[in-house]
Amino acid sequence: MPRQGSPRRTPDPSRDWRPQPRGLVPAEVRERWDAAQGEFVDDPPGSVRAADALASEVADAVIAEIEARRAALRTALEDADEDTEALRVTLRDHRAFVRGLVGDD
Repeated sequence: MPRQGSPRRTPDPSRDWRPQPRGLVPAEVRERWDAAQGEFVDDPPGSVRAADALASEVADAVIAEIEARRAALRTALEDADEDTEALRVTLRDHRAFVRGLVGDD
C-alpha cells in the first residue's frame, strides 16, 4: 500500500517580490553612480549633486513601481469578488507585497 505524503504546497511566484526602480536599468544606474563617485576628487560638490540627482531618480522610480504594484493588487481584489480561490491568491500577493516592502522573509 503506497504511503501518502503531506500535500505539496503550491509555489508562490510572487513571494520574492521586491520593489525595483521602474523603468531604470540597474547596470546603467551603477555606471552613473560609479561616474558620480569617480568625480569626487576633482569636483566634490558636483559629485555629490550628481549622486543626489541619481538617488532622487531611483527613489521616484521605486515609488512608481510600488504604486503600480498596489494598483494591480487593488484590481485583483476587485476582480476576485466572492471567489474564494481568487481571494486566496490575492491575499498571497498582498502578503508578498507587504513582505517585499518590510523585508520580512
